[in-house]
Amino acid sequence: MRKFIILFLFWKSLFNLQAQNSCFCNDYILLKNNPKNKEEEIIKKLISKNGICKAKGYELWADNLESEVKLDSALEVILIAEKLYKKSSCSDTILLNTYKILAQIYYSNADYVNAQTYTLKMSKCAENAGNFYEQALGYTMVAQLFNQTDQASTGIKYTNKAAQLLSKIEKEKMSTIISVLSSRYLWHFQDTKNEGSLDLSESYARQYLSIAKLQQDTLKINRALNKLQGVSYERKDYKKAMTLLDSAAIYLNENDYEGLRLHYYDKADILIELDELNQAQVSADSALYYVSFSKNPSYLAEVYELKERIAFTKGDLKQAYEMNKLKTMIIDSIRNVEKIEAVTELEKKYSQVKNENIIKDLDKKNQFYLLMSLSAFLGLVAIGFYLRQQKLNHKQNILETEQRLNRARMNPHFFFNALSSLQKFALADNDGQALASNLSKFSNIMRETLESTYKDYITVEQEMDFLNEYLEVQKMRFPNTFSFNIHANEDMELNDILIPSMILQPFIENSIEHGFSGIDHSGHVDIFFKIENDELKVEIIDNGKGLNTALKEKNEHISRAGQILKDRIYLLNIKLKSKAGFSIDNNKDGKGTIVKIHLPLMYQS
Repeated sequence: MRKFIILFLFWKSLFNLQAQNSCFCNDYILLKNNPKNKEEEIIKKLISKNGICKAKGYELWADNLESEVKLDSALEVILIAEKLYKKSSCSDTILLNTYKILAQIYYSNADYVNAQTYTLKMSKCAENAGNFYEQALGYTMVAQLFNQTDQASTGIKYTNKAAQLLSKIEKEKMSTIISVLSSRYLWHFQDTKNEGSLDLSESYARQYLSIAKLQQDTLKINRALNKLQGVSYERKDYKKAMTLLDSAAIYLNENDYEGLRLHYYDKADILIELDELNQAQVSADSALYYVSFSKNPSYLAEVYELKERIAFTKGDLKQAYEMNKLKTMIIDSIRNVEKIEAVTELEKKYSQVKNENIIKDLDKKNQFYLLMSLSAFLGLVAIGFYLRQQKLNHKQNILETEQRLNRARMNPHFFFNALSSLQKFALADNDGQALASNLSKFSNIMRETLESTYKDYITVEQEMDFLNEYLEVQKMRFPNTFSFNIHANEDMELNDILIPSMILQPFIENSIEHGFSGIDHSGHVDIFFKIENDELKVEIIDNGKGLNTALKEKNEHISRAGQILKDRIYLLNIKLKSKAGFSIDNNKDGKGTIVKIHLPLMYQS
């Protein structure tokens, strides 16, 4: 038996040695070392070959396309490289640079879930290869993704991990990590106001500036001075920040679009604080021009937010509203709850797999055969679980998509009516303060309505706040037409009990728009939230015309709202195996309508 094991290990080591040789592209080294060969020629020659060299050629090509911000083409090419690498018998470490390029492409497209997937894969490859530089870089990329999804507390843990690896990195590569660390600690301060992070950001920025001056690297000097002005800005020393920014501008290159974007954005930011709004507007317009070269939606949202602040400070509420709307649309598309949860879940899975690998490595020598058997068994279980989970996830995605489509059908009609309300108010009254207040209410309503497309549930407290703002806007549109009250039992935990989002608004809108139309008395709407028989019950009662006296088109509106609610409750019952339902009828006294809805009792906690 011992002889068999020795023979097996000998052949395995021989095979590994042969595999290592086939995992190295000598042609790339030879072509690269010849100064006569241009980058395009090297790529063409490598692609014409087979195996690893072909994969390397596609990888280089994708890297060039990504640098030129041709993201769609870069993605198409790098996926070919990934496929070729995976066909080889090489270890996953050969995919390190491929995963890095994929992460950068997805990040530039604001696809943070895929960016996180490949960043974690890159970090794992770097760790397995003992490449501390790439490992630290991977950690800073993970931190950046958590920062973009508003999870600063998790992101700073990875920033600290990268900082701990700094002493193990070669000196010629150390400056890159120092630069990134300065940025990450600055971002953490901006999110948390932790003074320690601001001090660390300044310390790393000064280190980076010293290295840049020693190397006489103008690009690095520009970025280092820009980081220091960011620190001064956060310390509210705006004149010093402007001086540092002007010094950084001396080292700018006219083709450095990223540097120019940062310069004009930061300049506008400082000028706002110095109350030089016209100059700030000019700089913001320049930042908007240069951001078009990056094609990164999150950078565009930042510039819209900057222009919103300028317009608001100048009192141009219309322009502020337009910029807020553009900014919100982008942020809602890249920072919705599902994406944030997906990024978090990926990190948890990565940490779990990493811990399991450590345990296996410790026991491998003494439990080789046991682990082989266990791995095979776990593999079968994992495959079975994966297939079952995929089926369940697919079914759930279909149900959730249908729910969102139903909710989206309500939004255009609702936005139109709300905008009509504001228009009517603006024409009737020139009170700028009141208009700004109502514009703020409408902005909140619009945000909540857009977010409801991605949120399946909200708390009863959030629903009551939303309905209160919505009804206030409707009262502005129909002055002296109706009043309203929103009631909830005192023993209800309003901030914990959940309700499907945007499920009540269509019926309340119907009471106001149609039930109170043409009546000879003052309208009133009562909304009741209560718990009965372990169910959440909602009643909407109005004193309008009622169902029998409403015109045909108004009954059609009720029918459409009712059908949408039927569809949502049907899907809700399938998903939660509940018995939710609703009814619509005339009041017993013959005046108005009563809607009764009963839903499963769900808690956020």
